[in-house]
Amino acid sequence: MMGKWARLRSVSDVLLPMLLLPMMLVFSAACQRTRSLPSIEAAPVVSAESLATGAKLFAEHCARCHGVSGWGDGPEAQGTSKVRVQDLGDPVWQSNVSNDRLRAAILRGGPGVRKSAHMPAFPQLGRSRQELDGLVAHVRAMARTSP
Repeated sequence: MMGKWARLRSVSDVLLPMLLLPMMLVFSAACQRTRSLPSIEAAPVVSAESLATGAKLFAEHCARCHGVSGWGDGPEAQGTSKVRVQDLGDPVWQSNVSNDRLRAAILRGGPGVRKSAHMPAFPQLGRSRQELDGLVAHVRAMARTSP
């Protein structure tokens, strides 16, 4: 009778590590921080004039909340603690938003893309695709290289 239990124990001594080791490797790999940043959609191709216009539009319409650098630290954003203004330079956010989504957020505002009602719509910017793409390109240029 003792021999049977001894054999079962030796099998469990072999099988248990064989089953646990792959699970531990997968879990540890999943928990490690990635060393590279996710890819970010390329900015729309625009002329230097459109990019300059985009920067001007950002200063006129967006910087009051998003800040001059786009970090979400504009004067109107700092006046309220209830609303978190998007940090436009965040590379993770940049990788998760398409150029079309940026255009939609600009034209339709936060509610138009199921985001904060505090983000106003700027439908007048849709009159010129070059100006709108210049603004999107300016926002893309704000992406930081590290989180």
